[in-house]
Amino acid sequence: MTFRLALLGVLLSVHISANPENDLDSLRNGLQFFQYKKIDVILTQFQYGEWYNSSISISFIDTISYYITSNDQDIFVSGNQIKTWNKKSNQLIIDTRLEEEEDVFALLTGNLKGVSLQDKRNENGFTSFGFLIQDFGLKGSLKVDQSNWHLRQLKIEYDDDNWVQLDVESWQILTGNVSFYEFGKNAEEIIDLNE
Repeated sequence: MTFRLALLGVLLSVHISANPENDLDSLRNGLQFFQYKKIDVILTQFQYGEWYNSSISISFIDTISYYITSNDQDIFVSGNQIKTWNKKSNQLIIDTRLEEEEDVFALLTGNLKGVSLQDKRNENGFTSFGFLIQDFGLKGSLKVDQSNWHLRQLKIEYDDDNWVQLDVESWQILTGNVSFYEFGKNAEEIIDLNE
């Protein structure tokens, strides 16, 4: 009888650890680790035979706000409001996106609504998954640390000739005060597409 109870316990724990819902919860927690942090990322894009590489930083202010900096432009997203500052032209564009519109960076905040994980693999200290976001027809792969589920790599495949990959290089605690309303106020030209 004791042996059967122990065997039942082992089978139950195997079922729970293989449960995709638990994987989604672990992934959500691992991604939410980046809240109030700045991460440095290598962005690689392949689009119809052309390669593009860039170092960018993403600062996650909270669950709905993040700030992306690169050499050419900075982008601040807060909820459905977007500000894009082109550093070369010193132009700020203010826009609103649709309520249901999401992007890859929203996924990085831990927003896994509609995400399904598949093909889980453990390899050299990392866990890799394929993922699918049915509502947007997006698929790709991601790699997390096995111990804490912190993201190491995210790849989104639009089609065979068009994909984007983010590789996390480092992170640090976010310091300073970053305000959506103060962002870009010194731009020479401001274009508000909401007007």
